[in-house]
Amino acid sequence: MIGLALLASLAVAVDAFAHAELLGSKPKPGQVLERSPKAVVLTFEEGIDAEFVQLQVEDRSGREVVRGEPYHPGGREEVLAVRLAKNLDGAYVARYRVISEDGHPVMKTTRFRVNPPEPPREEKKPDEQMGSGGAGGAGGGPAMKEQEPAEHEAASGQVTSIAFGVARGLGYLAMALAIGGVAFALVAWLPALGAQAGGGSEWRAAATGFVKRLKFVVLGAVLLGLVATALAIVLEAATALGVSFWSALDRSAIDAVSGTRVVEAWTARLGIWIVLGVLFTLALRPKRAPVLRRAALGAEGAVLAPTPSRPQILIVFAAVVALALTAPLAGHTGDTSPTALLIPSDTLHVLSMSVWLGGLVLLLYALFGAARKLPAGERTPLLADAVGRFSRVATIAVMVLLLTGIVQSIFLVESFSALVDTAYGRLVLVKIALFTALMALGAYNQRRSLPRLRQLADGAEEPGRGGALLRRAVAFEVGFALVVLGVTSALVVTQPPAG
Repeated sequence: MIGLALLASLAVAVDAFAHAELLGSKPKPGQVLERSPKAVVLTFEEGIDAEFVQLQVEDRSGREVVRGEPYHPGGREEVLAVRLAKNLDGAYVARYRVISEDGHPVMKTTRFRVNPPEPPREEKKPDEQMGSGGAGGAGGGPAMKEQEPAEHEAASGQVTSIAFGVARGLGYLAMALAIGGVAFALVAWLPALGAQAGGGSEWRAAATGFVKRLKFVVLGAVLLGLVATALAIVLEAATALGVSFWSALDRSAIDAVSGTRVVEAWTARLGIWIVLGVLFTLALRPKRAPVLRRAALGAEGAVLAPTPSRPQILIVFAAVVALALTAPLAGHTGDTSPTALLIPSDTLHVLSMSVWLGGLVLLLYALFGAARKLPAGERTPLLADAVGRFSRVATIAVMVLLLTGIVQSIFLVESFSALVDTAYGRLVLVKIALFTALMALGAYNQRRSLPRLRQLADGAEEPGRGGALLRRAVAFEVGFALVVLGVTSALVVTQPPAG
């Protein structure tokens, strides 16, 4: 509940987070000055914390010509300046890097020239004067021919960029395994076990085997989530400051991005992972895990105990919703209007993805593994019941995925032309194609594999070829879903047209 309260406060503040836009600079881009300027002054559209800005001024050789740290002239928060060395002469470049509240670094470069008055020379054509860098008035001389592009995202090393995408992808995978694992156990495994279980020792072994595999998956997901989130914070600092991963391990580098929305969301995510780790560890202890136990000492039969209580389910539900909420708060939807629609939509998108992908992994790894401990005639009814229950939930998850995906695409891509003309739009098209293939595989399982398994269950037959085909189709679904997850990770680090 603490995690939900923290994330709710972050969500309310999202509208105040935006990219810092530069309104003007002195000297102006390309300006040629007669006198050496005392400072470089940047004016933004809103107040900006000097801590989130790096301002450098260099000569042609790359030598710094600044004196002291950036400051706010006259205490004006929207104006930032840095003092320059005296008696400048020649060409100079001023670079500033802003770490916006959403964690995206933006860099801008401005060139100017300082030339002392020269003795009269033979008259030249205007274009020759521009090329030679002739003197102009201090209030605005002729523009220099050489200029750099206005604004772009600060480039980090390729290895850092790839590692950043991988860390985000692993974070999403950890969410899917933890959330989907819990959902599968509650909506598919426990109801099917309660309906189909017999009293033999094989059933107790199957129930215990499933819990062991479930524990391995969800606790492994917690560990993966902690590591991936910690790595993402360090890589965010490396990307924002333009340094290597190892340099970003410094405390000052982490502090430089700690106030951004994305790092605040990831810090909250670390806390939620710890809470989930404690909850999973307590709930899956040998004496507390929901397994089949003897009905009474010396009596025949078994009973499913202890079953999760409603308060326990509500606590876990609150924690997984808070975990999913960190995704939009750390992504593009956190600063795209209307946030009141996009943040809940993206949260549902992540929850639905997790229920589907994590459920498929549990079905493939834990359900089939546990069912192997049962006699052939009892194995098929359990598989058919659990798969049927999960199939109904997965159908709802796919519909929610489709609907929320459409909502996000409308507001983030904005136009049909952007689907082809932008990198973000092309990634969306790839995701749509992969998602279509996933839905086709899911439809095949529902229309062919599951009915065949139910027929075998009615006749108390072995799963045989029907079970093998279902297992193979589910494995293909998991593979495609992992690829979709990779594309999603690339989307998160790619600027959308709406941005």
